[in-house]
Amino acid sequence: MGLDWVASGMKVLLFIIERGGYPVCADRFTRLGYRVIVERSMRKALALLKSASPDVVIAEFNFGPRYGDRISNLEPLFARIETGLRAMRVIALADAEYWHHLETLRERFPVFDTLMHPVTEDRLVDCVSRAAQS
Repeated sequence: MGLDWVASGMKVLLFIIERGGYPVCADRFTRLGYRVIVERSMRKALALLKSASPDVVIAEFNFGPRYGDRISNLEPLFARIETGLRAMRVIALADAEYWHHLETLRERFPVFDTLMHPVTEDRLVDCVSRAAQS
């Protein structure tokens, strides 16, 4: 995939899906004026952020001991945002059982909004619409 859209002035929505179970609904986001990019790993998404600055990022919140001293998979994303991508709106998707861990993350980083599983297309599109207006 080329990055010709970076210079096009289009709004960009980056959807990071590592585990799945969430509606992407790219056609609805396209109607809202977004170029939708889907990445299947945080590593690939972070590499993309070296050359692009999405307006909205939708990312799964994954928690567990495999993240070592971090709360979740989202810390590297927020570290990247703090180094120059502050205008980006991040929407976190999570399972309700991880709510208290997500709240700990929200105390430290600027999460625009969170949606608990099950996430519907309508709720997701509404959240992105609100992010675009803020």
